[in-house]
Amino acid sequence: MMYMMSVPFVIFATFSVLLAHLLSASPPPGFEKVDREFKISTLVAQMKYDLPSFSVKPGEKIKILFKNPDDLPHNLILCKPAKGNRDDKGKEVADAVLKLGEKGVEMNWVPEGHPRIIAQTDMVNPKGEETLYLEVPKKVGPYPYVCTFPGHAQMMNGVMIVANNLSPIVNLKYELFHGNWSKLPNWDELEANQSGMIEDGFFTISKANRKDGFGFSFTGDFEIEKSGSYEFFLTSDDGSDLRINDQLVVNNDGVHGNKRVSGKIKLETGKHTIKVGYFEKGGGESLYVGWKGPGFKETSLSKGGNKGSVKAPPEPIPVMPLPGEAVMYRNFIDRAGPRAIGVGYDEGLNLAFDANQMRLAILWRGEFMDGGRHWTGRGQGFQPPAGEEAFYFPNGDAFANLKKPDDPWPDPEERSSLVRFRGYHLNQRQQPTFRYSIGASFFEDFCQPTKTEKGNWSLVRRIEIKRNGEDLTDLYLRVGVGAQELDDKYLLSDSMECMIKRGAKPILVRKSGHSRADGDLRIPLSADENLIHIVYSWP
Repeated sequence: MMYMMSVPFVIFATFSVLLAHLLSASPPPGFEKVDREFKISTLVAQMKYDLPSFSVKPGEKIKILFKNPDDLPHNLILCKPAKGNRDDKGKEVADAVLKLGEKGVEMNWVPEGHPRIIAQTDMVNPKGEETLYLEVPKKVGPYPYVCTFPGHAQMMNGVMIVANNLSPIVNLKYELFHGNWSKLPNWDELEANQSGMIEDGFFTISKANRKDGFGFSFTGDFEIEKSGSYEFFLTSDDGSDLRINDQLVVNNDGVHGNKRVSGKIKLETGKHTIKVGYFEKGGGESLYVGWKGPGFKETSLSKGGNKGSVKAPPEPIPVMPLPGEAVMYRNFIDRAGPRAIGVGYDEGLNLAFDANQMRLAILWRGEFMDGGRHWTGRGQGFQPPAGEEAFYFPNGDAFANLKKPDDPWPDPEERSSLVRFRGYHLNQRQQPTFRYSIGASFFEDFCQPTKTEKGNWSLVRRIEIKRNGEDLTDLYLRVGVGAQELDDKYLLSDSMECMIKRGAKPILVRKSGHSRADGDLRIPLSADENLIHIVYSWP
């Protein structure tokens, strides 16, 4: 059901405004009270609507006031969803206008009787406006709206989302970035790899096109009907923050597992802006956004993500090395997998080794591990490192066979069937040497803290290779991603650098020219080298 009230453009603006008031004061029968009201305006000289998306519930009665402050005539035609093409944006209806030929002018550039048209305004002249009354269709889905004046449809379009669960966020935009961060960057200083609208208004990281090393910046608007104190919630893996009107309300920054943080702010009635930043360094990824306020309990503003628990954490049980010895922790370690082996060294350095992918997964300093999660209760879940300055290596197999040095690295979920973990042996200081095989070749992987010339501790890694007659020419070791070359060393992130003391000459693969985001550092296993020697240190 649709009703339309048109306000013709006249020279006398005062009369036009008065006429609009009189007409809008008399809605059609059954629409004296509507469930929702929307205002959609054209943006002057931009060929766009100011409201690119909005959400309604099936069967609601709504009022749409369409204003045209532009210097060109525009209309608004609401369409049924296109079959099999969610991104149609009303193009089929706009194309039908072009087929009208000379009749297009007579028909005011509206293809009357088109089967996809649900509601429509006339062609509204500059500085004019028109009101639509509409009963929302019962079927959920995206309903595009478009201006059918010739040449306008490509840019001048939007979408009405019909859904049972509505988000209060409108005009929700996202920017997707690729990079390797340990804390939230300044998004304004970076170039987005992808951007767009989230039509249904729910925060989501589902548009990420990689598993690790990405970030999102979201911006949207919402309206407050009742002044008071509002609380916002973020549960994320890794870091996130939330700002209202550019004021920081929730800070959940840093590299960590699924962690829940909240913050409160007093808001007045009216329109406000919400911004959410999020980054994923490696391992699991998740984002939940929620809020509560006067008259309503906590409500999700996101799709996906884990709300998180508000229960008190278990009592900490510090796992610490004995003087002069290392200590091991074999359990589920966050970002090191279910077959993780943690090693805490007496010198205050720590590592986690992934025995599924034969990779060095994490390096960190300070405290080693908290055994409280795994050693009390049911002992479920992944435990993050207890210390600080954690550096996370990329997920996926550490070794890969590549036809060319710059070939894409295999997907993290594609495990090589030739790689086998063969256990470890301990020296007198209880420091492990990890043993694994790739085909017929055998590897011994040993790490040990060593003091630098400046008196700081670094971690030395030595990988000895016994080829047993096997050709490893096409085999590569992945040292890290996001690497930058600096004289005789490589910067893997703001918090980690490495020097390759021995081994074949490293290869730095840059995919997009942005070395911070795409520098993939690899060491080929050449025939004349049976030892790889790498030194990791914190700048």
